[in-house]
Amino acid sequence: MEKDHPVITITPTGPETCVEINKLPRMGLVFLKALLISPFRSNTLADTAVVAKTRIVFQDFQPDHALIQNYRTVCGFSHNNPGTIPITYLQTLFIGLLGKFITSSFFPLNPMGLIQVFQSFEQKRPVKTDERLDLACILSDFTKKETGIETRFILEIRSNGEIVWQGISAFFTRSGAKKTSSPKKSDETFLEKKEAIPVPSGTGRLYAGVSGDYNPHHLYTLSAKLFGFKKAIAHGMWSLARGVASLDREFDLHKGPASIEASFKLPVFMPAVTTLGWEQSKDEETGRAMVNFELRDQQKGLPHLKGRLLLH
Repeated sequence: MEKDHPVITITPTGPETCVEINKLPRMGLVFLKALLISPFRSNTLADTAVVAKTRIVFQDFQPDHALIQNYRTVCGFSHNNPGTIPITYLQTLFIGLLGKFITSSFFPLNPMGLIQVFQSFEQKRPVKTDERLDLACILSDFTKKETGIETRFILEIRSNGEIVWQGISAFFTRSGAKKTSSPKKSDETFLEKKEAIPVPSGTGRLYAGVSGDYNPHHLYTLSAKLFGFKKAIAHGMWSLARGVASLDREFDLHKGPASIEASFKLPVFMPAVTTLGWEQSKDEETGRAMVNFELRDQQKGLPHLKGRLLLH
């Protein structure tokens, strides 16, 4: 009988170091630095590694109204509520902070090896476009698994000292090790299809323009091939935002508190046609309305993301 590989969690310790920045970094420079330092960073950590508690903050941020409206267009959100920021847009404010973090001396892993596998966020209340926001990105922990390391960051947004939005971004770094055992296969349940969502070839470039995430494998087939992909792939956060935009029309997420979590599965090679499926039920623990949703390939039914929405 095969034994499960031990899972080890490494949590930052010691006094917390707070790094305050007064402007968001240029992502082109962040990516260049990541390329330069990647040969000197490892894809793994020792079981006894000591990592310092660190947070990077950017205070008094003023949202860009025009950029938010363009984001609505690119991701399929309605323009009927121009004074409220879409719940998924707030994650894009952390792309520069995350880039700053993973290329800093506080982060021990190879910045080029990170693959986003999970995103969650909770909107305490709707956030208005005219609010001044304080952003904080905190290193939560590392979890060593059989084939690599999962890194989790906590994201926080405050307005007048009040937390109005918070989330968790999780990234996986492959160590090169192969699995020694295979999980049992189970019959997959498909959710009821609600909508076909086309993903044109230029989607990656459009989303980069409104999010600031210019990773090359999202932009052009040629640059994607340099990173081992056969074609350019859509941003996972665009796929999530596009699905949430449809749920927003159905459940009015812009009106009150809501929580969303999603796991990213197989990449979307552009161009493509995907299908959004969702089913509403009730969370057994809280009694709140719950919506399970998923995005799949239209032809083969392969999963691109699976998520859950909780309405407060």
